[in-house]
Amino acid sequence: MTRWMPRCISTLAVLAVALLPCAAQALPPQTWVLAIGNDAGDADEVELLYAEADAQRLADVLRTHGGVRSARITRLLGEDPEAIRAALQRISSEIAQVTGPSALVVYYSGHADVQALHLDGQKLAFKTLRSAVESAPASMRVLVVDACRSGGVSRVKGFKAAPDFKVDVQDHSAAEGIAIITSSAASENSMESDRLGGSVFTHHMITGLRGAADRNGDGKVTLSEAYEHTFNETVRSSGRTLNLQHPTYAWDVKGRGEVVLTRTASQRNAGRIQLGAPVVYLITDAEAGALVAEVKPPRAAAELSLPPKRYRVQERRPRAYINYDVDLKPGQVVALNTLPAREIRYDRLVRKGGGDRSLVHGAFALVGAHGPLLEGESPIPTLVLGYSLDTRWFSAMLRGRAGTAEASASEGRVRRDHQVFGAGLGLHRAIDFDWVTMALGVTGEVAWHRQVFDSEVVADRQSVAGGFGVLMAFERQLVGGLGLRIEGGPMAWLVNRAQVDTGATIGADVDAEITWWFAGGTAWRF
Repeated sequence: MTRWMPRCISTLAVLAVALLPCAAQALPPQTWVLAIGNDAGDADEVELLYAEADAQRLADVLRTHGGVRSARITRLLGEDPEAIRAALQRISSEIAQVTGPSALVVYYSGHADVQALHLDGQKLAFKTLRSAVESAPASMRVLVVDACRSGGVSRVKGFKAAPDFKVDVQDHSAAEGIAIITSSAASENSMESDRLGGSVFTHHMITGLRGAADRNGDGKVTLSEAYEHTFNETVRSSGRTLNLQHPTYAWDVKGRGEVVLTRTASQRNAGRIQLGAPVVYLITDAEAGALVAEVKPPRAAAELSLPPKRYRVQERRPRAYINYDVDLKPGQVVALNTLPAREIRYDRLVRKGGGDRSLVHGAFALVGAHGPLLEGESPIPTLVLGYSLDTRWFSAMLRGRAGTAEASASEGRVRRDHQVFGAGLGLHRAIDFDWVTMALGVTGEVAWHRQVFDSEVVADRQSVAGGFGVLMAFERQLVGGLGLRIEGGPMAWLVNRAQVDTGATIGADVDAEITWWFAGGTAWRF
């Protein structure tokens, strides 16, 4: 799962963007990308696992979905500050020789602090990097920082928590300027995730560029859409840890052109998975088992562009996981709602020790009967209401019941009503089969008994009894969290029984009685 790097995890990404709204490619033909990654920082910093891989992946998505030519993509992995400065100077010289719209994309992944990048024992000041990007002759330059306290490069010194973020860039022709996006504010750490196999921020940015950030469904991912998606998803992911991580932005974009980073609908060598409701999806490689994407799209029916292969998709609905198998072909669009689905409810996941939840709540309403405790009585019809709690180790139930029965005969032919009100606790272990869940356990109850006689001669009586029994239950899920439940078993009671002589109570003693109980009805898991 996600882990905090003990010193500082840094990934600095600069995505340069330019747009011609009717052009065939998202970025202008004159686009350069510089992807920098360095797993090693200062001598006292833990070596990162995914910084250089993140740089490779970001460059790849700009090539495949942004239309950037391979010859204009430079990858610097494990290099020193001098190599970075030389690459920026060379790229700036090449840009200066072209006419028309141009863009520069610079991406860094590695250790950093608020002042500088840490490059295997050497430092490159953020101020130097920012100045080189700002002075590049490209018409559009974007700087995105995924690093501990990386807000320093955008001069953001703090943050305000927010559940959602929207950047509006309303424009219809080419845009130019500089944009800087960072993975965290100047006072925050950034995170790497072993489960995601990379930086949390960069993972969500790449997923957004593949189509998950396309809020309006036009097949294009703009700068504002990419930032909004990355911000929301990074905050959501970091919400599982002790401290939130808030991406920041600072940009000065001139003109009226919406800055388009990638296009997804025109990727002939990729396929697209059309997601369903805007909930969390986990997409894994069906053969390798590696997690490809964790994404919560901003709208229903969002499409994610991925390389052709077999995938397993898990849709995390409020009460269950829905699993799909997707065999994605080049140029194909596969809608999840057209595929066979396998549902795994959260209560089953909890009992297996899986899923995001550690507890699942439930409620049930049953009708049934308890065996008679007194001679001459029929079984007592009973209403049962209860609450259940499923954990990894056991399931617990708190239940209450009420019932009444009329005796067929009584002392001196006097008829009586027997009223029962009980409260109990049950513990059991559930065993899940494909179509039904079986539970075995124990239950205990304390019950209040009241006898009401149809006579002025015989006084009404009341008593408290305690019982202990075996629980056996079967539950079948119907739809959503609603299911059918039946349960029952033997029950041993200690009863305070009155001694009666011609209708008068002359004493009492405690008797043991073995009886039974049975009930059925509905259960709801939530």
